Formats: sequence, C-alpha cells, structure tokens
Amino acid sequence: MNNRQEVCLTQNDIYRVFTHQWNIRMMPRDSQIVDNISPQVSVIIPAYNQAKYLESAIQSALSQTYQDYEIIVVDDGSTDNTPLIAGRFVKNIRYIRQDNQGLGGARNTGIRIANGHFVALLDSDDQWVPNFLEKMTGLAAQFPEAAVYYCQARCMDAEGHDLPQVLGGPVRPPEAIYQTLLRADFLIPSTILMRRSVIMKAGLFDHSLRYCEDWDLWLQILPEYTFIGIPDCLVRYRIHSNTQSANLAGNQQSAIALIKKKFGPDDNHEETWSIEKRRGYGGLYRFLLLIFVNRNNDWKDAAQNFRRALQIDPTLAEDLDLFYDLALGGQPPGYRGSPQLLNFKENTAQISTMLADTFYSKENLGIEHLRRQTYGTAYFALGLVAYNTGKFRLCRSFLIRALYYRPDLLKDNRTMGLLLKSFLSRKILNQIKKAMAQLIISRSDSSI
Repeated sequence: MNNRQEVCLTQNDIYRVFTHQWNIRMMPRDSQIVDNISPQVSVIIPAYNQAKYLESAIQSALSQTYQDYEIIVVDDGSTDNTPLIAGRFVKNIRYIRQDNQGLGGARNTGIRIANGHFVALLDSDDQWVPNFLEKMTGLAAQFPEAAVYYCQARCMDAEGHDLPQVLGGPVRPPEAIYQTLLRADFLIPSTILMRRSVIMKAGLFDHSLRYCEDWDLWLQILPEYTFIGIPDCLVRYRIHSNTQSANLAGNQQSAIALIKKKFGPDDNHEETWSIEKRRGYGGLYRFLLLIFVNRNNDWKDAAQNFRRALQIDPTLAEDLDLFYDLALGGQPPGYRGSPQLLNFKENTAQISTMLADTFYSKENLGIEHLRRQTYGTAYFALGLVAYNTGKFRLCRSFLIRALYYRPDLLKDNRTMGLLLKSFLSRKILNQIKKAMAQLIISRSDSSI
C-alpha cells in the first residue's frame, strides 16, 4: 500500500515530519492554505534528495509573470532536508510526501491530485525563466488542438552558471514529431506544458520504468495527439552528478524495456517488422550507441549497436543528427557542440575506424549497400562540427569528401553555404553580418 499524504504544515511541523517526531495526518481539501482551488495550470515538482536545488526550483515557479497556477511539490521519500526546504514555502505550495516510487511515480501523484486543466513539469534541480508559463499558456491558446507544448532549455552547471549547450531543438513540424520521437527523445520534461485530460487518458507515466519514463509517455500519446514547440529558451537545465540521466545502466535497461513493451522483442527478423517497429528499434540501438560514446567513450560497444541499428533501420545512414553527436564524442553534457573540451581529432579517428570495421568487415552484415550514404553523412556531420568550432580548412575537406560519397547533398542549401563560408575567416563573416544588420536598420529608418 502506498503511503501518500497531502499535508498543510508549518515549517516546524515539517521538521518534525522529517525527524519522524510527528505522524502525518490527512487534511481536508478546504483547509489548504493555497486558495487557488481551480487554477489553469498545475505545476508539478517531484523531489528526491535534491534539497540543494529545490529552493531555487520553487522560487523560479513562484516568480512567474503568469499567475493562474498552483504548485505541487511531491517528496518521493527523500532522506535529506527536502521537507525543511519545502516548509519555507508552506503558504505557497501543496506538499505531498510519499514512499519512494521513482520519478514517474512522483509525477503521477502530482498529476492525479492536480486541479489545473494543464500540467507543467518542473524537475527539482531545474529552473524556469519568469515568463515560461506566460509563453507556454499563450502557445496553448494559439494551438488549442494540441496536447503537449514544449520549448528549449539552456544547460547550467551544478552551481547555476550557464553552459554553452541548448537542449530541445530545433523545433520539429508537428507532423514529424512521432517519427522523430521513435528515433530519439529530444524533449526535456521541465520544458513541457500538457493537457491533464490527455495524460490521464494515456495512463500517466509508467512508474515501473525508473528511467526514460517520459520517452515512454510521449510514445503512448502519439500519434493521436499533436505536439507544438517554440524555439524560445525558457528553462535552465542543471547538469550535475546526481541527476537521473547520469545513471547509464538504468537508462539503457529502461530504454530496452519501453521499446520492447511497445513493439515486442527483437527477434532478429526485422525484414518482417512494420516500419514503425523498425524505426523504434533503430532508435533504441541509436540511443544505446550514443550512451556508450557520450558517457563512457566506449567506441567498441558503440560500434556493435551502430551495426545493429543500420541493419534494422537503413534510413539511419542519412541521420545527420546521429553523426553530429558522434563527432562530439565524449564531450561533456552542457558543452556539447561548443569548442570547449572537444577532442575532435580523436572523435574523427574513432568514427573512421567504426565505419571501416562496419563496411570492410569479412562478416556479411547485409548493410554494404549503405556504405556511400553512411560515409557521406558522416563526413557532412564532421564538416558541420569543424565549421561550428572554427576549423574552416577541415570543414572544406570534410564537405568535399561528403559530396564525393553523396552528390545528392548538393541539393541541401547548407552544403554550398558552408563551403562558401569556410573560405572566409570568422572575422570577415562577423563584419558581413554587421554590415547586413546596418543595411536592414537603415532601410527600416528610411521607410518610416
């Protein structure tokens, strides 16, 4: 039996709860201090041993310019000072303490008791910018047919300093979301606003999955419902060692479980599978290979998953995002895509070895016909990373090799644009941009 109780406490009461000196009792709904009993939005903050960051998360929710909302903090059996931190906001939040059920179970508790038409997720170590709810509810009003709304997130370190990496982009067309999420989960839970009725109908988060439970829920909701995104960066996503995403084994096991639950087992007869199942399992092995590279710098195990991914879903040979991520190698989260802490030379060598072992092996893998596509995409991705990190000569070299293997890339406007820009220094490019900006301003002034 779950031990879950909603309480209306003073700070001293919460201290006594935390030290087991006081038995929690259920309080009637009408005794709640929080008086907004029918808000538009319910903010759900699950918390498990994140007392260090919880206060800043709650404070960011309280600082919203949009006002029609309630805040529900679900303490998932924390053993740190989480109850004490929550007690500082006793007049502004609903506080629930329960036995540990995992992140999905804590979110479900909050969603079940929520009064709002919409649910906004905020992890206890993340933060919102002040206009997050204003922007997201505005998006919901603009697209009432959608069920889930998302934005982008800026990474920050454990101490709250901004990092270069932005997550959750680019915004995908609504009709492409399902196919995209079959292949990779790019959504950050703290960027999500969703209709409570849809989540309840979908069956909430699968709390048996201790990781990847959000990816599982998105695939349950899709393709019946629409997801709408905006490019605005309205969330600060914290990178630290105690985050759930740092548990590699847990993420791997949960990813395998959720794809198996949706599509059945991998029986090695992919030629008989549906397109959806092939894309889903291709996405699974894609996810596993990137975990091996990104977190462990383990290219050997990654290569095995890479080969299986191509066997199942040949369209991965043209997955530019996959090869861009591989080109970043083991660059730490928060810095990915920036010049900092990037060992580009080593990553290039590892990709070359992996491709050679895949396509020039004596073993018949049945993917030899994908060689030119795969090499072309890989070189194009390397060219992009080289350009974005200021290595213009390398960029030209990789792009020329990409065109050799995939002449069809000439149809991609980015190819010729990058080639031309790679001949110019960053200083000259910045001067051109400034000149163009001045030209636009002068034209605007003359039209007034």
